[in-house]
Amino acid sequence: MASLLEYLLNRYADKTATPEEKSALMRLLQESSNEKTVQQVLDKMIAERPVTHEMPEKTAQAVLQAIFEAEETPVVNIDTAPKRRMPYWRIAAAAVVLLMVTAGGLVWMNNNSQTQVAEAKIKNDVAPGGNKAVLTLADGSTIVLDNEKNGVVAQEGNAKVVKLKNGQLMYAKSDEQAADVNAPIAYNTLSTPKGGQYNIELPDGSKVWLNAASSITYPTAFDATERKVQVTGEAYFEVAKLVTVKDGKRVPFVVDIKNKENGRDLGQVQVLGTHFNINAYDDETAVKTTLLEGKVKFVGKADSILLAPGQQAVASKKLSINETPDVSQVMAWKNGLFHFENADIKTVMRQVSRWYDVEVVYKRSLDNDDPLFFEVTRNTNLSDVLRVLNLAGGARYTIQDKKVIVQ
Repeated sequence: MASLLEYLLNRYADKTATPEEKSALMRLLQESSNEKTVQQVLDKMIAERPVTHEMPEKTAQAVLQAIFEAEETPVVNIDTAPKRRMPYWRIAAAAVVLLMVTAGGLVWMNNNSQTQVAEAKIKNDVAPGGNKAVLTLADGSTIVLDNEKNGVVAQEGNAKVVKLKNGQLMYAKSDEQAADVNAPIAYNTLSTPKGGQYNIELPDGSKVWLNAASSITYPTAFDATERKVQVTGEAYFEVAKLVTVKDGKRVPFVVDIKNKENGRDLGQVQVLGTHFNINAYDDETAVKTTLLEGKVKFVGKADSILLAPGQQAVASKKLSINETPDVSQVMAWKNGLFHFENADIKTVMRQVSRWYDVEVVYKRSLDNDDPLFFEVTRNTNLSDVLRVLNLAGGARYTIQDKKVIVQ
């Protein structure tokens, strides 16, 4: 029976299961006589990708039912006759596993979720974002990096601009014979569009990951007194340690945070050797700087905050500190995930809009919607994300051209 169960699960995951096979899989997951075998198979699958959040019992059957209905397959009725069935928590685990193997994600239903889950209406589909960026050189010329071959794409001052594989850009020193010691420092800007992301290694060895609709402006060579860059949108930094040759003092690293639309100053991060994330999108309510490792100081208009690892500076109308931010949610984008816990639909859809370069239109009030708890890979089509979001919150979604309609 174990081999049959694994076969049916794999058939379903590959989207090759027939309606009869889906019905057989549902029956196997429910029959109490199969509980031990089902448990062994599910434990094996869960061990490969641990499930740490439980799904409430009252929604387990509805979610499992919705999974089978997600592609307009014939409804598989769940037998409600008064005979012993497998515990609901086990059916919930089955639902979670099915979501993992089919949509690449994990959904956690909250206690107030509706028992009836609406179907996501997908008329058109949108591919996920990818490694896309535009490099603006010191003379104002631009290079669309996703169209360029790997290798040297430009010469800026005494630095060669090199495109590497997998969406990476780096700056390498020119040969000493070609270097001009009197050449002025050139500034470049790396910008990602909606639906784009990119990774850059700065001239000092610091690494920066740009999320969609973001930018970083930086010199092509840093001097010995200060390293300063400007960012818009969202970026994750791993700052390299750099000390002066003369006295061995650390060279400061400073990040000026700018409003993308009007260039207004939103704050400054003074780095003392660290890993941190800055979220400063124009459409968010606050600028958030989250520290993962080391130490940084966030400087606002009137005051400043010194952060320790695991803390977050929140700059809105006033500057405050979040002692316990959800770091996994903050870093989800860099790890290739959408990850939300207790999030409202507009927060979720802002990220979806940036990554898939779509407009979101709301056709109903969202005042009474339950908070959302879900995780799904960003490396999937928009329809798959909406399917998981649909299960997590019960809303209806339609894709029309480059718009997502929330109904």
